[in-house]
Amino acid sequence: MIPKFLAIGLILGLLLLQAGCGEKKGETNNTTKIAEKSEPVDSLVITLQGVDGKSVYELTKEHHQVESVESAVGEFVHTIDSVSINSDYGWMYSVNDTMGQVASDKYITHDSDVVQWHYRKF
Repeated sequence: MIPKFLAIGLILGLLLLQAGCGEKKGETNNTTKIAEKSEPVDSLVITLQGVDGKSVYELTKEHHQVESVESAVGEFVHTIDSVSINSDYGWMYSVNDTMGQVASDKYITHDSDVVQWHYRKF
């Protein structure tokens, strides 16, 4: 097993070597572009159909076991079906592929909405 500091040094050295080699005039380094364009990776996604007049939180509680904490801005979902937030991952919701901007109990859905909960790395 390689010590952590040695592995980090090795990776940094390889990155520096790659950055300085093989680039011709007019070419760009695509490593940075790939990092900028990468999408967040979900470990788990739960999909629900919206219902006129029901909040994201209500829909989720109807179909899954939910633990939450009440906050000044609304319900903060901590656990869905025994999968809890931790120091690296947390639950975030989207409606029609747009991330929620309010607490899940404040977002009222419509029949045509597609709600998704994303267990995502912070």
